[in-house]
Amino acid sequence: MTTPTLLTPVEAAKILTVSTKTLRRMRDEGLKFVRLRAGTIRYRQDDLDAFIEAKTTCHSAPKIRASGTMTSRSGVVDFMDLAARRTSKRPKR
Repeated sequence: MTTPTLLTPVEAAKILTVSTKTLRRMRDEGLKFVRLRAGTIRYRQDDLDAFIEAKTTCHSAPKIRASGTMTSRSGVVDFMDLAARRTSKRPKR
């Protein structure tokens, strides 16, 4: 039986592309770790892989068919013309 390689927090954070502070938060979310002694924490590669697998969700986006019944109301807006129309419709006092 081979001994698993233990990763330092810096190495584990680099693999997960997160900061060491985020890695500490991930421990609260269920990331397993090894405490060798007070203040010395290590991570196993298998535990990192399992955590990633548990947090991975794959959603396939529903396909949207074009029905052809909708009309587009978008277009180019001339803001200067719009502003002129708004100011010209104000009642004079």
